[in-house]
Amino acid sequence: MAKGTSIAVLLRGSDPSTNDCNLTGILDLFEIPWTVLTADEAHEDNAAARTAGHQQFSILTSATCLADVLQRSKSESLPTWLAGATSVFVYGFQVTDPCKSLLRQITGDPEAEIRDSGQRPTIVSVTDSFPEMCGPMSGLQIQLERGHDTTLVVRNSTLHSIVGVSEGHLFAEFTYSGVRFFSDSSLTMVDVRERTAAYFDVKKCFAGAVPIVMYLKWAFRDVCLTSVETSACLIIDDPPLWPRYGLLDFDDLLQLADKLTFATTIAFIPWNWRRTNRGTVAAFRESSGKLSICVHGCDHTRGEFAGRSPELLDRKLKTARMRMQALRHHTALDHENVMVFPQGAFSPEAASALKRNGFTAAVNTEVAPTNDALNETTLADLWSVAIVRYASFPIFTRRYIDHGIENFAFDGLLGKPCFIAGHHDLLRGQGRELAMFLRLLASLQWKLCWRPLEDAVRRSYSIRSDGETILVKMLAERLLFENGGATTRRICVMKHEPQVAALKGVEVNQRLIAYEYIDGYVRAMVDVPPGGSADVRCVHREQLHGSPASEPIRYRVGVAVRRYLSELRDNYGHLLRSRA
Repeated sequence: MAKGTSIAVLLRGSDPSTNDCNLTGILDLFEIPWTVLTADEAHEDNAAARTAGHQQFSILTSATCLADVLQRSKSESLPTWLAGATSVFVYGFQVTDPCKSLLRQITGDPEAEIRDSGQRPTIVSVTDSFPEMCGPMSGLQIQLERGHDTTLVVRNSTLHSIVGVSEGHLFAEFTYSGVRFFSDSSLTMVDVRERTAAYFDVKKCFAGAVPIVMYLKWAFRDVCLTSVETSACLIIDDPPLWPRYGLLDFDDLLQLADKLTFATTIAFIPWNWRRTNRGTVAAFRESSGKLSICVHGCDHTRGEFAGRSPELLDRKLKTARMRMQALRHHTALDHENVMVFPQGAFSPEAASALKRNGFTAAVNTEVAPTNDALNETTLADLWSVAIVRYASFPIFTRRYIDHGIENFAFDGLLGKPCFIAGHHDLLRGQGRELAMFLRLLASLQWKLCWRPLEDAVRRSYSIRSDGETILVKMLAERLLFENGGATTRRICVMKHEPQVAALKGVEVNQRLIAYEYIDGYVRAMVDVPPGGSADVRCVHREQLHGSPASEPIRYRVGVAVRRYLSELRDNYGHLLRSRA
């Protein structure tokens, strides 16, 4: 158990419940040190022993367990050891007499009630008066699809409602015996170890997820790995570099970007490298970072990166790289070294191939592999800044705007970057719907920084102070750390790397440096001078030496037909629909 400033004390029964296990999973995800104190052990000496070496502790417990502990103390005030807690998080208020008595005791409201809310859809309101805890979710009203568990009905004037519904509170703060209590009506905690093939959606899973994340990010902000800012980028798939493509007009897009200050990266199909417009390419070069391109597959055939053959994947990537280099040679337009998978389809082997071929990261709309590959993606992966489950190569997730502002806000609370996915039709009506959504994003309580895609992923890391050293958890294969201070800052860059034998070296500002390999992590110490920066890059060996693919004529004709038909659909399909 790591020593630090704060520690979580999990107060529970002698035998851990499912919720206790789920709570430890969430604590481990956020790298919060924790210890267990059972109800039978709950007295001063044991509490002091469990929290030794930590300046403060907070308690997480169920209402049933806390009611049992307070009943044993047979006192109107809190036991001395419990009164020493910085805060107490209580969840699982069942509609029972012990839970009702507990609620009335700790709120000071003799008429406090717990009501069974059922699972009917309802609207929850997040307070805007506690931004330190609620972050970008502050002030939001969210229509839940599956309702919530129970509602706390409390009429104490000193209560601070954090998440409320029309009939009461789902998550609230109050003070009892000088200790800050946070009461969550959720009956169950989510299991972040559970495998999933779908996006996390707060509208479908709010209880047991959002309140506990809010609390942990606030209560353990000194030990949680956190992001300093939220990088953002709009990613539009498929368009060639022409003045217009379907409903996308690059002049209109640039005007909108100037007005609302955002950055767009086009997921560019390498097959199109010869088919570019000189004026459009010039607009990209002169856009001051508002427009850029990244790699979108190779030929953009269905499932081309869902294949399982390392040799085939390697050839596809070498072909894609060759075409993007040819584009740069002929147009002087550079590209972001990030992959967006066509149709979102990928295999675990594709992650390894991307790492071998020097890609910085992938950004994707799907969260699980396809083609009958074993899905190992868990909820913890989706709550992390990026999925690093496959070959420890980062796959950043992105969302469509119809996922709702509440999901973008929750991602921001978790520390994930804000990546918006779209196609040419996102600019329908000169981008009115997009503009409305971007204004919503700008109104949230966060530091949103719009950047080209690769720049955004390079800056999407987590940091934590460790004395005079700053621990930096690296996710993408490249990282950019900037020191805006007046003194030199020492950083310890850490990157999980299970395939260390394939690591050729670690570069800082294009120079190889020494590193250690400890407990599955590559660790490198870097001193960053005031006003300076460190561009850290992991360099991997290319284990396969295949050449760019030379496909048969039938395949090449099929790809060309597919591309032309797709362009016909995108350029004229909306006109046909509007006349129908």
